[in-house]
Amino acid sequence: MKKLLHTITLIFCGMMSFAQNDYSVIKGNVAEKNVNITIINTSFGVSSDDKGDFIMMLPKMENKVGLLFSCIGYEDTLVSVTPNQDTINLNFKLKEMYYMLDAVGVSADKIIMKSEPNYVMFDFEIFDDKIFVLQRKGNTLKECRILVQDLWLDAVDTIYIPKHVEPEKLFLDCLDCCQILGRDSIYQIVREDDRINYIINYATEKCQYFNVMDKIIFMTRKYVYFKENLMDGYISNFYRIGFESKRKETIIVCNDMESYGKIKEERQFHSKYKLPLGSPSDDDWEEFVKLAWYHTKDSHLDKQNDTLYYFDHLNNKIITYDEDMKMLHECDITYPVEEDFWRYKIYKDSGYGRFYTIFGTKLNEIDIKTGETKPLININSFMSEKIIIHKGSLYAVTKKRNSLNHFESYIERIGIN
Repeated sequence: MKKLLHTITLIFCGMMSFAQNDYSVIKGNVAEKNVNITIINTSFGVSSDDKGDFIMMLPKMENKVGLLFSCIGYEDTLVSVTPNQDTINLNFKLKEMYYMLDAVGVSADKIIMKSEPNYVMFDFEIFDDKIFVLQRKGNTLKECRILVQDLWLDAVDTIYIPKHVEPEKLFLDCLDCCQILGRDSIYQIVREDDRINYIINYATEKCQYFNVMDKIIFMTRKYVYFKENLMDGYISNFYRIGFESKRKETIIVCNDMESYGKIKEERQFHSKYKLPLGSPSDDDWEEFVKLAWYHTKDSHLDKQNDTLYYFDHLNNKIITYDEDMKMLHECDITYPVEEDFWRYKIYKDSGYGRFYTIFGTKLNEIDIKTGETKPLININSFMSEKIIIHKGSLYAVTKKRNSLNHFESYIERIGIN
């Protein structure tokens, strides 16, 4: 037995020696078990053990990588590392999340979702200046409801969802209608005879809805605007169809094939040098590289009234057009120099029309006239949760400990203006 263990140890040490030629070992202690350590913008990562220790391996490179440390009851922490060394040690303690903890540098008010103990909140949406909170009873989707409250959480209505719906999430479509994504179909929340109370109407089958409506991004007085992602999203095609002409017109094509080619190069490198034991498959590795190293700088098209705003992240520009696609204005986007990683998603204030994005752990407002970005608040505790910006406030679902030391879900509101 000792001889066998000695042989296994030698093999393992040899593998680690081989790995360190091309990989950087990230290890450390976070003083808490079951902490999820994921690479930002991906689902790849590891968890800490019962002692808070963790270890992960990253391909050596000179680019910064964002590691997100998250655990229920603690604030999410984002750490930037450059995996260009054989070993990188990270040792720190997560900051516990308390109910009355204010956001840094802002006036924050916390809004608690008063809920019954048997109901669990798992999604929310803001529609018609109301907060729709999707809850399930226990762990089943057979008994669900939607609590309707105003922006200050005064009760407005309760919508009981039929058992056959089995809701998965809430979302607003291109017509700013609040929809429930069910097991097989889409259901719409509507007012009943223009009164305060709301009801659920059957809309359409899920596959039919997403074949048509999921491609629509918005409408103007003359056109319906669509977006199609080709080649895993590395080519984005924006087109529109006129209400009168019924003719399809391509308006913008975003081509990021250079990044796609780099992914193929990384896959070939992995196939040649991958570890003999415990290494990911070629397909897993390609997905990892796609999300972590050469994440597409996705483009974004939006509007204010009938003016179009195109966020061209490949060329670091914001271009403004009128409805005839005549360019009205162009400016460069100013990105923070201290961050090499950030989220390409654009958040739009659904009430005021302002645009935001996330750099590292900071929510930044984008000035669409100058392209300058202004950091507003630290939102690291929201990074793993759904966030909605509405009329100058940020709303998010977070989890906190109650007086019985149990975790409950809350809706938290922070003014950002």
